[in-house]
Amino acid sequence: MNRSLLVVLSLLCVMQLWGQGVKIAELQYISPKPGSKFIMPGNNIALRYSEKFDPNSVKQSILNVKSTRNGEISGNIKLSDDGKTLLFKPKSLFPLGDIIHVTLNKGLRTLSGIDIESVQFQFEVSKTIIQTSEKYFIDKHQNQNLLPVLNTPIPTSTKIEKKENNLPEGFPGIQVNVLAENASKGYYFFTPYDEWGWYPDTEPYITITDLYGTPVYYRKMQNVGYDLKIQPPGFLSFYSYHPFWKHMVMDSSYQIIDSYQMGNGYGYTDFHEFQLLENGHAFVMTYDSQYYPMDTVVPGGHPNAIVTGFVFQELDTNKEVVFQWRSWDHFLVTDAGPFVDLTDSIIDYVHGNTIDIESESSLLISCRNMDEITRINRNTGEIIWRFGGKNNQFEFMNDTLGFSVQHDSRRLENGNITLFDNGSLHPDPKYSSGLEYEMDEVNMTATLIHRLRNTPDILGVVMGNKQWRSENSKVIGWGSGVPGISEFDANDNMVYEIEFEGISYRSYLFPWVTNYFLLETDTLQYGYIWQENTLTKTLNVYNNSSNEINLTSYYSMNSAFTVENEFPITIAQGESKNLQVKFNPEEVGFFEGKITINSDINSDTLVQRIAQQVYLVGNATTGQSVNQQTDKDMLIYPNPVANELIIEFSKNHFMGKIQLHNIFGSVMIEQIIDKDQKITLDISQFSNGVYFVHLIDKYNKALKFYKIVKK
Repeated sequence: MNRSLLVVLSLLCVMQLWGQGVKIAELQYISPKPGSKFIMPGNNIALRYSEKFDPNSVKQSILNVKSTRNGEISGNIKLSDDGKTLLFKPKSLFPLGDIIHVTLNKGLRTLSGIDIESVQFQFEVSKTIIQTSEKYFIDKHQNQNLLPVLNTPIPTSTKIEKKENNLPEGFPGIQVNVLAENASKGYYFFTPYDEWGWYPDTEPYITITDLYGTPVYYRKMQNVGYDLKIQPPGFLSFYSYHPFWKHMVMDSSYQIIDSYQMGNGYGYTDFHEFQLLENGHAFVMTYDSQYYPMDTVVPGGHPNAIVTGFVFQELDTNKEVVFQWRSWDHFLVTDAGPFVDLTDSIIDYVHGNTIDIESESSLLISCRNMDEITRINRNTGEIIWRFGGKNNQFEFMNDTLGFSVQHDSRRLENGNITLFDNGSLHPDPKYSSGLEYEMDEVNMTATLIHRLRNTPDILGVVMGNKQWRSENSKVIGWGSGVPGISEFDANDNMVYEIEFEGISYRSYLFPWVTNYFLLETDTLQYGYIWQENTLTKTLNVYNNSSNEINLTSYYSMNSAFTVENEFPITIAQGESKNLQVKFNPEEVGFFEGKITINSDINSDTLVQRIAQQVYLVGNATTGQSVNQQTDKDMLIYPNPVANELIIEFSKNHFMGKIQLHNIFGSVMIEQIIDKDQKITLDISQFSNGVYFVHLIDKYNKALKFYKIVKK
């Protein structure tokens, strides 16, 4: 049949159906899920379709909500910020243990004119609410039971000597064990604290350090702090007690500007995951404990066990719950993994710890106590597939080990899935690792393409994460494992390792700079000076905050660089002060370092450091003449030179590199020396003047440098 004729017939058919009033659609998402149990008394009702609703069709009479016991329940009806979700918020709490009946009447339609089909459903409210204080006890019970089951070794890390950097009492010792030349630049974000008495001298801090372990930010927590990280809009977030457990949001000057916690009447917001999205929405989660008759589920089950489910929510810009997902609606308690005792009086059968937003239509969750990664339809809440655990739907390829009690499952841009495999339930010898799987969701295969482990192995039985930054940079936070953080290159060689006194739930590497106060430059170049001389440069510091600030101290990595000002230095809001930074070399050579300018607060209510760093480079010479450029092992000629400079090694084979610097210390040419013992540098394009040739060995140590003149 002609294609044009088919199109015409199809249009006529659609027009006929529209004429008969068949322009009707079913809701895409209903919350609470019809027939569900254990609903919170303060829960809202959310109804969503894929298109925006017509606001003129949203009337109070469009929805009827009734209690079996008390009759009609009044509430407020409105649309969410995206216009696609109809929200009903009861004016008073639903009665405990009651059945709630909901009727969506005819009349709700979309802006495009689609009528939403009427629907009726019901749900059951929880009979008893377990309070937050009881929830804290439940958490402790789970932690205490978990460690003996997994035969957790106590860390054997020795006491770390603290640097002289005016650090407060109880701040964790930090040391860098490995720092290779190809380690990624940036700052490490982690939150060390004591757990199970492993680090009794460590108090809880959220912390940002440079690659040398020098803190550029810390803040002492009242209890503990978790998951300090950069959110996609450019803010910082962390979890702590202020005065309730919630996720705090800071701007780039470390000022707290917002906080997030669970909606729908959940009294406890959990630390394991918080995602702030570009559109201003946020994902939060909680553990939902309910009394459950486990004697009806397994032989020997407790008749009134406390069973903990997993609930997460999407909050819109008004912090209204527009999406809620509960394990009670989708998982069975018997889905729990092998180390969960289903006859216990307290059971944590899911223990969700990750929410990864894949797209507008799907997301991933990690369920540690089920050994499972679950993909969920973000629009409907229905499960798309299950990976790992008792309900695994995938065939593992190139992997006989799998994963257990995992954390931090994420979808990469290439479609692969990564996770941190705690490995606590693997056969001996147990170890933790970062995994990457190629997912074939048509043939339902998961092919392991990467298992990144340390040498020697590290076992982090609880907590932990992995951050696949690029093919050349993979960061692992080992959770309870020691040392705490490692970075690996493309060949899985460790290029960075930092150790600290404490446990950190997650650890990250990010580029970062604060705007609390500003330095006019991030680098001071001293060029070349004679060894017996000193050179001082001025560094301007501007107060960009809304209050007066105090610069309280400084820390220099290299004693050749010092700040000559007396501290503290007070800077009014909107004003600036000059620091005098002196280069005073005690020997001939190339010098580099960092100076960290600290602004500390040490009060009864706040212990905090905000710091900025400036990089410093200088060279010290003996002032040898132009003609003193010969060496028994190396010749540099001609000197003065017009176009081509020849560098020749006379006898010993040298491996390293040659650098040509200008008088300001900038590298003009760099050439690796691995086999050729005679090289030629073309300097014809450079302006006339004095230059310096640096000889640097394969360990990146500057051995010698020589002055040449370009004519």
